[in-house]
Amino acid sequence: MKNLILFVSIVLCYFSLAYLDKTYITTSSKIFDFLAKDYPNEVVKNYMDSQKKWWWISYAATPLFIGIKVLLVAFCLNFIKLFDLPGLDKVKFSDIITLVLIAESVFIIAGFYKFVNFYWIDTDYTLENLQTYYPISLLNIKEYISTEKWLAYPLQLVNLFELFYWGILAWGIWELSDQKISFPKSLGLTTVTYGIGLLFWMGVVSFFILNAQY
Repeated sequence: MKNLILFVSIVLCYFSLAYLDKTYITTSSKIFDFLAKDYPNEVVKNYMDSQKKWWWISYAATPLFIGIKVLLVAFCLNFIKLFDLPGLDKVKFSDIITLVLIAESVFIIAGFYKFVNFYWIDTDYTLENLQTYYPISLLNIKEYISTEKWLAYPLQLVNLFELFYWGILAWGIWELSDQKISFPKSLGLTTVTYGIGLLFWMGVVSFFILNAQY
């Protein structure tokens, strides 16, 4: 029941972010101006009409995507039990799910940070700015590092919120072990479980982006 409440709360927060984004940031006028540069007005109008008709799809897909993400991260972290360390042998998969759900709040905060940035601070933005921005990440200075498109996702992952996410996961493992292992060791366990999984996922995404260029 606890995990269900956490999951529903997270989904509602993402719904709120999506509503704020569509209402105040990624507005119809911004989308129209962005597409009108490359496509005829009729094509843009048809696209906008389809967006209005199928607006609910993104909301319906949100719980599915969050559920898959949480399960994949929990699956990776579940391998900590293979290391036969004190306090970890009795850890349940449901406990790991709880930890991952709590850690997900970091990315919700990142979403609100992005909204505040474009709504109150960087108000003179375009859709290109939105697409090449992630809060406090190397993606924001990509043009000074490399213009390669496939590097966008790895650079996005190098951000302060991801660091906090790792910290919460490590803290959770430390707590789940009843503090029988040190925090540095729990951070190491996070690295060899979630970290390896994230590295694999980053490689897959970068591979598809790279191949899409050719």
